[in-house]
Amino acid sequence: MVRLVIRVVDETETVFFNTHEGPHLDEIVAKWLIEKFGNKEFLDKYVPNRILEIGIGGGVFDEHPVNSERKEGECAATLVAKALGVDDNPALENILKFVITHDLKGGAQPFDLDYLVKLLHQQFPNDPEKVIEWAMVGLEAKYQEQLQFFTATKQEFERAAEIEEVEGPGGQTLKMVTVVSDDEQMSKFARSSFGGRAAIIIQKQSLGNVQIYTNKRYGLTLYDVTQMIRLAEQRAKGQVVTTDWKTLSSEGKVEGAKEWFFHQTGQMLLNGSLTAPDVPPTRLSLGQIKEIVRIGVNPQAFEQSRSQWCRSGNCTSTRNQCPWYPWGLHRCRAIRYKMRNPNHFLNSH
Repeated sequence: MVRLVIRVVDETETVFFNTHEGPHLDEIVAKWLIEKFGNKEFLDKYVPNRILEIGIGGGVFDEHPVNSERKEGECAATLVAKALGVDDNPALENILKFVITHDLKGGAQPFDLDYLVKLLHQQFPNDPEKVIEWAMVGLEAKYQEQLQFFTATKQEFERAAEIEEVEGPGGQTLKMVTVVSDDEQMSKFARSSFGGRAAIIIQKQSLGNVQIYTNKRYGLTLYDVTQMIRLAEQRAKGQVVTTDWKTLSSEGKVEGAKEWFFHQTGQMLLNGSLTAPDVPPTRLSLGQIKEIVRIGVNPQAFEQSRSQWCRSGNCTSTRNQCPWYPWGLHRCRAIRYKMRNPNHFLNSH
């Protein structure tokens, strides 16, 4: 058995915390919760003698008591959270969900917090307090992130986010969020259920830098958007250096439009980021970027004066160049390819 000390109620109350050797993450979370949210009422009700047993002893905070069945769907952390009345705190939801899932089902990954706790216990078998202190620093950091997510980020999203519907592949209706904000969690909030599960997020920071994100659940790609943005950026600077379509949609940066970094795996187009804070802001207005995104993510969109021909599979740019031709949109290239190779698809089967 391990005996540790918990300081609660402005650190004026001392509680002795008993648990098993090498306490798991759920016992550590339970300790962290009590220190963070515990009060005298909680102590008087659950710890009248100021000796608290967590995960052992068959008591109220032991999910697998000796003389009765396991408390289904519970672990030490969830039992303590309910006793404290914080089990419905949205800032704790991800922490508690992670802990209970891994406690009941296992399957820890090499860099999961619970796996690292076990590994540290092996490294410091005689110093559980060191391991617990390390884990609690991580828990506090995650809690503060989630607290901001559900308070400051949520409030700013509700105040500043502009939500519109745009057409995407297959005629599906997608939500696009445009927001001016320096909040690092804004795009995550917009993609979440709390932000309406936006498919596309355009975030402009106060210094003028813009990031374009996609929500992976919709399978969107930004290749056409990337080509268009990079070409428009060069035009805005008055010097077009890169025009090759394959190069314009390539990973990383391209000559002439180094302000924009294309992250191919994540399908993100970034004009600066946390890891690249010194990138000059784009010369394009937010309105220009929004219009480019609307066109780029909609494979059914064509230049208005020619759309009837385009939709019938005929590209008139071969006779009189279309204003959209320099963009090299994949939908347009596909039409021209079919025109040059009318029997290609018949011969391929």
